Amino acid sequence: MVFFYQFINGLVERYPELYDSEEGYSTEHQANFARKWGSYTTIISLANDDIEKIDGIAVQPLEKCLLLLAYRKDKDLVATLIHNEQMAKLKQ
Repeated sequence: MVFFYQFINGLVERYPELYDSEEGYSTEHQANFARKWGSYTTIISLANDDIEKIDGIAVQPLEKCLLLLAYRKDKDLVATLIHNEQMAKLKQ
């Protein structure tokens, strides 16, 4: 059991952008959805909502999946920041 907790804590440290549970939920409904569907949402995201790809995703190494998700999240964050900067410039 100790190994399991150490392993999970290591993942949280390596992928903080994926495990920051308070981030990204603007409503209680979103937070409830995340609690209910948590890991399944991750698999669906990696499968690009294609049910035929779920089995292929499920056999991939965990760190490979987490790395891709972290990349996507960082990429989306940068795009949002750039968009917000451009919108702020237009408002001036």
